Amino acid sequence: MGRCTNIRRGLTMAETIVSTLLVGMVLVGTIQLVGPVVRSGTVMSDKLVATNLARELSEEVSIKYFTSPKSGDLEFIGDETESRDLYDDIDDYNGLSNSPPQLSDKSVMTNLAGWRRTVKVEHVELSNPTNATGSYTGLKRVTVTVQKDGTTLATDVTLHAHAADQLGSVIQEP
Repeated sequence: MGRCTNIRRGLTMAETIVSTLLVGMVLVGTIQLVGPVVRSGTVMSDKLVATNLARELSEEVSIKYFTSPKSGDLEFIGDETESRDLYDDIDDYNGLSNSPPQLSDKSVMTNLAGWRRTVKVEHVELSNPTNATGSYTGLKRVTVTVQKDGTTLATDVTLHAHAADQLGSVIQEP
């Protein structure tokens, strides 16, 4: 007597739905992991660009005189109206702000729309350079800030001493 056997082949509708849901959840989880990784790569790239922009301008400032060789005014810190390629001392950079960032010859750096570099120069206390003073101390703090779309990504702070002019560590004009 023959037996009748039911051999099931294929998937039922319930099994198809369950497997589709499982694959969907795995994909959503993967996308949630990959998205932040891609965004963090962009943020790190922007921070690297910002750091380099800040350092480039800080290095430009560092080769200038502490005080203007023209006037010798030790107290004055203000923004100059002259062209940046004519800046001869640190004070000239106070208030500098350009967007997009520019080189000293006023040529615009390409692909940096939305970026801004600003400079602030202050007299500071010799004993505590974090405290700004309103008068000459022989020490100035230069703060270069770089922003992208209004968000600060890098700040470079350097100290400059009046003694550097006397020691000849500044590139002298002919």
